[in-house]
Amino acid sequence: MYSVSASHAIGLIGGLIALPLALVGLRFHPRRRSVPGTVQAAAVLMAITGGVHLALIPDHLDSEPFTSALFLLNGVAFITLAASFTWRWWRLSSSALLIATVLGYLIYVGIGLEGPDQVGIATKLVEVTALGLVLVPVRGEHAAHRGWRHAAIGVAMPLLIVISGATVWIVDLARPDARHVHAGALLQATNTIPTPAQVDAANRLYAETKTAITPYQDWRQAWAAGYRPGGSTSLPSTHWMNQRYVDAGYVMDPHRPQGLVYANTHHGPVLLGAMFQMKSLNRFGPDPGGPMTAWHQHENICFTPFGFEFSLMTPYATCPIGAIDISAPPMLHVWIVDNPHGGPFGVDIDPSVVAALDRT
Repeated sequence: MYSVSASHAIGLIGGLIALPLALVGLRFHPRRRSVPGTVQAAAVLMAITGGVHLALIPDHLDSEPFTSALFLLNGVAFITLAASFTWRWWRLSSSALLIATVLGYLIYVGIGLEGPDQVGIATKLVEVTALGLVLVPVRGEHAAHRGWRHAAIGVAMPLLIVISGATVWIVDLARPDARHVHAGALLQATNTIPTPAQVDAANRLYAETKTAITPYQDWRQAWAAGYRPGGSTSLPSTHWMNQRYVDAGYVMDPHRPQGLVYANTHHGPVLLGAMFQMKSLNRFGPDPGGPMTAWHQHENICFTPFGFEFSLMTPYATCPIGAIDISAPPMLHVWIVDNPHGGPFGVDIDPSVVAALDRT
């Protein structure tokens, strides 16, 4: 879903520095053999997340002093507990700190004070793993303690994982980052504001493409030209692909678009626009219109052979049973109908436009 934020990359360095220091400290701790291996492993993981939090302080110090203070408190608390893993109340204190930190992060992300990125998500994964190790019952402990730890592992841990994954996934859908403007789509990096030359180039591309595909408003002519539905026609709209053009690898040729998009209305297919598609992954096409004509690449899409339907991955980066994870090569749409929420080159067509066509 996310790239590593430049301001958070230093956190990775902090965590990597903390790892060998924690291992050395563990190796020479005089009482390390008095605690089980799960506790020792959890202490190392807590030292890592403490290093991440401390490393993030300088970048947030000027603009977000409150967040920096929280990073300082978290970092110091994690490092302190990591160094005192033989303390009698260590497991209870560590559990409380780990749960509070994960839930605090989710609140920050949920209300928009912090944007999730790979560093934050990876750190939460480390903390959830550490929590699981802390809660593992050990031989010889009181039966009552074993009971609540079993309950925590069986109920609280899965619940925390579900809440964490769902929160990040919902935030991704509601507030995607700048290059992920559509769930599952990576947007080509461009300048922010189009230049006059880019506006002219985008207008020329639109006019030429609209003229070239006008004959395909009759779907029979598209069929005769080699276009075939590439997905279920029971959905609101369907991409019709021309395999010959796909294999030939034409690059943004208005007269040979790899795909056409039709609305599936009660009175037959209605042409919505064209789709240019590159031949291989991670290779964006030419971008004459700058931010107006940025290509996008769909990632983490679940493909179901039975019915040829597509869906987003679950929050845990898995597909439903019977589906496989695919990524589509970069593509660029040109919508010849009014698309008020995305414009003529938008990633998606406005669903209300498709619905209105079906009602006419």
